Amino acid sequence: MQYLFVFIGGMVGALLRYILSTLNTGSGLPIGTLVANLVGALVMGYLSSLTIQFFKHKPMLKKGLTTGLLGALTTFSTFQFELVTMFHDHRFILLCIYGSLSYVGGILCCWLGVKLGGARV
Repeated sequence: MQYLFVFIGGMVGALLRYILSTLNTGSGLPIGTLVANLVGALVMGYLSSLTIQFFKHKPMLKKGLTTGLLGALTTFSTFQFELVTMFHDHRFILLCIYGSLSYVGGILCCWLGVKLGGARV
């Protein structure tokens, strides 16, 4: 049964990821990937802090949301490929900005999600 939850969550996450990919414009900064990964970090922090309170008796729902939905929404491989492409195209400043925004922003978003979920960190 947990596979069904992961499948449904993954289906929704992949659709959201596709919709966000339309935000990628010709500006060079992959906004869709950045938004997907930052939102994913925020939601993962939030859901993780709710695990103890809410998901204790709903482990399949937790798997569907975290492994399925957030696993399909966020994309580390696309992020890495975009960084390599920027390097190859000699867009080093954009590479540093995008990498920094993604890594630092992801940590901050996850921390904020944990705080919003009520966990003490």
